[in-house]
Amino acid sequence: MLGAVLAVLAIGGPARAEPLPEAERLAGLRYDWHRQHARREAAGWEADLISPPRPVDRSVGQTQDPSVLVNELVPILGRDYDALRDAALRMSESARARADAARREWEEVYKQKVAFHRYADQQQTAYGFDLEAGTHRSFQLTPADVGLLVCAAVVFAVARGLGARAQRVSLRRLRRAAGVALVLVLPAVSGCSPSFDPGFAVWAVREEGELTASTKEATARAEAAEAEADKKWAAAADSWAKLVAAPGTSAEKVVREGESLVWERLRSAARDARLAVRFTQEAETDQAQLAIDRAKLDELRGGARWRAIGFAAVRCGAAALLFGLAVLPYRHAVRTEAARIKADAKKCPRCFSEKLVVEKTGTISAPEGFAAEDEAATRPRYRAANRKPPQPKRKPGPATAEPTESGYVECKTCGFRFLRSYQRVRRLCFPVVGVRNSGKTHLLATAYDKVRKQVAPTAATIIAAPSLGDERFDLYIDLILNLKRDAGNTLHDVNTPPDPVMMHVRDIDPAGANTALVNLFDYSGELVNQKIDVDRLKKQAVKMDGFMLFLDPTQLDGRKGGVTLDRQLAALNEFMADMREARRVAPGDVIPVPVAVVIPKFDLLVTRNPIAGQSVQFVRKLLGDLTPAQPKRTTLDLVRERSDLVEDMLELIFRGVDVRAVVESYFGRQVLFFPVSSVSLFENELGVEDLSKRTIAPFGVAEPFLWLLHMHGYEVFAGERRE
Repeated sequence: MLGAVLAVLAIGGPARAEPLPEAERLAGLRYDWHRQHARREAAGWEADLISPPRPVDRSVGQTQDPSVLVNELVPILGRDYDALRDAALRMSESARARADAARREWEEVYKQKVAFHRYADQQQTAYGFDLEAGTHRSFQLTPADVGLLVCAAVVFAVARGLGARAQRVSLRRLRRAAGVALVLVLPAVSGCSPSFDPGFAVWAVREEGELTASTKEATARAEAAEAEADKKWAAAADSWAKLVAAPGTSAEKVVREGESLVWERLRSAARDARLAVRFTQEAETDQAQLAIDRAKLDELRGGARWRAIGFAAVRCGAAALLFGLAVLPYRHAVRTEAARIKADAKKCPRCFSEKLVVEKTGTISAPEGFAAEDEAATRPRYRAANRKPPQPKRKPGPATAEPTESGYVECKTCGFRFLRSYQRVRRLCFPVVGVRNSGKTHLLATAYDKVRKQVAPTAATIIAAPSLGDERFDLYIDLILNLKRDAGNTLHDVNTPPDPVMMHVRDIDPAGANTALVNLFDYSGELVNQKIDVDRLKKQAVKMDGFMLFLDPTQLDGRKGGVTLDRQLAALNEFMADMREARRVAPGDVIPVPVAVVIPKFDLLVTRNPIAGQSVQFVRKLLGDLTPAQPKRTTLDLVRERSDLVEDMLELIFRGVDVRAVVESYFGRQVLFFPVSSVSLFENELGVEDLSKRTIAPFGVAEPFLWLLHMHGYEVFAGERRE
């Protein structure tokens, strides 16, 4: 038995562990369980050995003088019972010694069994297999896996929705979405396999529960068996005592005490003998089972390691894939943004032609050493913006200086010139469209003047950029602000696009300032009346990034050379149809561009619109609650409140027409209304058309294009913090 124990101890690895608290506790419970079973088995053995009571026909007490016989029997019975007691005592001590030895050996084996199963539980939890069934567990999702999937689904859905529009706001939100993905995904990556609590032992808990329940049951059965054996022994002892001794004599006392002592010694020996047998059998069984389980554990662990590595690789791969998917929309948006800037750099901001050349100063004459027909002698003074000039074939002769680049780029289609540095920033083009005489030129001129004077209602930095349109708008500004005269109509034909006014924008995004080059186009009122197949300008205008759409409230009935409201709406419908065709938007779908609906000439509503004097109360509110003390404190909420105010007036200004429903049918919810006066809104000057009698203090002229910038993701209003 000791050799068997040593063989179990020789099992390597975690089986040779220090005694564990649960091992001592479990060994005590197991010992108690064995002891109760040994009691029951010994009691059963006793009950089988005890003879039934003998019929007492004749006894010592029935003789004529039992005292003589009793006196003779007492010494004999005393010596016999002493000898039996000694023999029973030696037997009991021997059985106890064997039981103690067996118990010690059994405890060592059992504690090794506990240590082995504790280690096996660790391996099962770590590698995911079932030792008892001898099978591997299938792949199971952990809470980290579920959290990772949910996180990736949410981030990808948000990122994909934002990535639908390659705009700056998308980049900012995608950056934040990718940051959230990093926070949520990286912890899951670090936990690619299930965690294990070293203090957790499944087998020990199960064994303790089973032992507690079975010991209670074994105790009850042992007590019942001993009670049955005691009953049979008492009957047999009474029968024997009546047979060999007279009642009430010393012989009876000797017999009963002797039988009781011998019975106790024999019962103790029987219990110890059963314990020794049980301990020996279980130690041998556990030893054999430990060897089998160890071999099974090694086999399962070997396979489970590779399965665990595979599962961990799958989890980590999935985490990496989901992380990539979370970041992919952001990377895609960044690349799309860069591609758009690169594509815009190849196009003219005025006519969208890609025939751009870098302007050079100086010319090349045919120097001595070059043939007259040599290509280098007649090379033009421009080169393609992204193409290196071919090297001329030289002949012997003196070298001449090459012309230098001037820093400007010129469009060979329309002749528009602009700085090469403008090609490296995001470009946004916003035209003003509307019928003639609706105040488009006045709005752009006064708005451009506010930008140049740094009094535009924005917290962002907007700087006027030099352009060919500056000379024309300088004239407009002088006519309107200084001479107080009308700027007149904008004139151009299909081959003469208007020169835009250009502005540099740097917003106030706390995550990092975003820049853009804004081009504002002043198209003539005839633009909305031309067909797209005959007017090249209109084909260019409908492809721009947003619009300032003018609905003139003073041109409703065609008087004073104006147009009717029906004609304005018809022109708008034609323009939108052309836009759908140019942008390939299906009928009924929303055109994906923001539109600032401008209601100009707000100061003339009192005299040239049916709303008449009712407009005064609205003007008072505009100049009161809806005008900040400092222009740069203008907020997005304030701009929206102005739009809500205008919406309340629309039924009175354009009676019989739901203007908002008409505009939203084309552009959806990307619409805002702007009350504008390029002159002023002073109450005592309302309705006065003679500019020489007016104070020039334009109202709301810059907010439309600032809001268009906001719709493209630029934070330009005070207090704007988009999450």
